[in-house]
Amino acid sequence: MIPGGRALEYLRLNEKVLEITRHFFEKSKPAATICHSPQVLISAGVVKGRRITSWYGINDDLIIAGAEWLDKEVVVDDDLVTARHPGDIPAWMREFVKLLK
Repeated sequence: MIPGGRALEYLRLNEKVLEITRHFFEKSKPAATICHSPQVLISAGVVKGRRITSWYGINDDLIIAGAEWLDKEVVVDDDLVTARHPGDIPAWMREFVKLLK
């Protein structure tokens, strides 16, 4: 789970963070992002062809990186669960917990 917030603008520059992110996607392990955290996914190169939601301010970044951006409370795409903002946390966690079971 990658939490949201603007700190992700800096975390996406950390190669170790990107390595861990790539590992989860290469091994098809459950992952969850919210708010600005898909920025890490963009930098890790794992969004192409994915259906994703996020904070609306980074929707263009996701589209340019090859994702299909949806303005929905929560989006589940295989092993990835994404949400837009803290108001979506109940739906986000409900869907993420389903993946973990």
